[in-house]
Amino acid sequence: MAVAQISILSKDDIELVHEKTLTILEETGVAVLSKKALSVLGEGGAKTDTKSMRAWIPESMVKETVKRIPRRITLAARNHKQDMIAPRTGYPFMATNGTAVYMTDMKTGARRATTGNDLKDFMTLSDAIDPLDYVWPIVTAHDAPDRTHALSELAISLQSTTKHVQGEAMSAEEARAEIEVAAAIIGGKDELAKRPIFSVIQCPICPLEFEKGSVEAVMEFAKAGIPVVSMSMALCGLTSPVTLAGTMAIVNAENLASFAISQMTKSGAPIVYSSESTSPNMRTGEIHYGAVEETILASAAGQMAKHYGAPSMVGGFSLGLSGESPGISCDPGELLFTTMTTIASTDFGSGIGGLDQAKGAALEQIIIDSDVWEVVRQLGREVVLSDDRFVTDLIKEVGPGGTFLKKSHTVRNMRRELFIQDNLAAEMFSQYRFDRDRKELVQRARERAKKILSEHVPEKVDSDAKRKIDKILDEHRD
Repeated sequence: MAVAQISILSKDDIELVHEKTLTILEETGVAVLSKKALSVLGEGGAKTDTKSMRAWIPESMVKETVKRIPRRITLAARNHKQDMIAPRTGYPFMATNGTAVYMTDMKTGARRATTGNDLKDFMTLSDAIDPLDYVWPIVTAHDAPDRTHALSELAISLQSTTKHVQGEAMSAEEARAEIEVAAAIIGGKDELAKRPIFSVIQCPICPLEFEKGSVEAVMEFAKAGIPVVSMSMALCGLTSPVTLAGTMAIVNAENLASFAISQMTKSGAPIVYSSESTSPNMRTGEIHYGAVEETILASAAGQMAKHYGAPSMVGGFSLGLSGESPGISCDPGELLFTTMTTIASTDFGSGIGGLDQAKGAALEQIIIDSDVWEVVRQLGREVVLSDDRFVTDLIKEVGPGGTFLKKSHTVRNMRRELFIQDNLAAEMFSQYRFDRDRKELVQRARERAKKILSEHVPEKVDSDAKRKIDKILDEHRD
């Protein structure tokens, strides 16, 4: 197989990033604001200090951590056909954006805070969209209890789509409740460990700090067999050095430290190496998704993940992150990012449906992004280089100056080898030309979203599971 990929780091560069990472972990260490997590690291060989809540991780412990990392993981779904297995060859599995705080209303176009019912609509729409492989709870359920909003959002999402759901947890208690919810749906905790229908993103506080609630949640998920995505969100010049090399080392150190906590809690716990690091807007300090630096950092992070044999989630795809309303708002740099990360070394990506640097979302934007992603992802498809695909006998038969158009081989294989849209898909995609009217584009996406929401009914969980979920939610309300 041949796959289009970009590489930022040479083999020597990878070894240098690794070497500098070891220096950071051994000499600077990481802040771990949990005595439970510090204890686990200490038992694994780290030097720890409960006064400063700091851990220093030696090279020997990093080697042991990497040795324990599972090389192959499954992110399962209620529908077995939608299971995702990493490592992934070809273009990455793609998800929605996550936990936006507002949406643009489809009826009025006005910006407003989101509710659990809005999240249900987003999940229902995403359930029906083929280019979306899995989902994040794309909008915040502001009507859910503050203490357990992630639990509420996971419960809504798991009941509104058969695809894999990727959430978060802010405490060990919330993590245990999320495990109970998913276990109720899949048929018990043992079955959940075999087929984790949800995974979680847990972000270190950059630079090099692990908050108590989040890191203790990581430990609960490790014990339950729930995949944990350790997402480093470094900002060059703010929470990491302004140099890209320094930021690469911070990203790598945060991932390896997170993996150490997981693997020392339970050897073989499923993990995913992740970075959503970028440069900020240096005039405002605001995060800048789609910056040119994000492409470089994403590609480097993907290569470091492969170096350790870990699954990866870096980069993503969204055409609306520069704007506050649906449409195509990306500048050339962001267009480069959304295209190039498709061929970075990554197994998973995200971002579909996001607006306003991930603070907002729109149902129409899911339609728009998914349409374009369906085409762009072809950059990362597998190219088969087997003997029968070289067709040297056919080339000899046609000879110099000939044509292959009339050959039966072309007719038999063109749909297998070439990306050919049907007439309806080609007509829909034509609306994304830059000379087409933006209002018309958004209106057509809105009509399609409304039609899907009126017709599509996701497969429901059984009544017994629904009762168990409702009971769990009631027990954890404020």
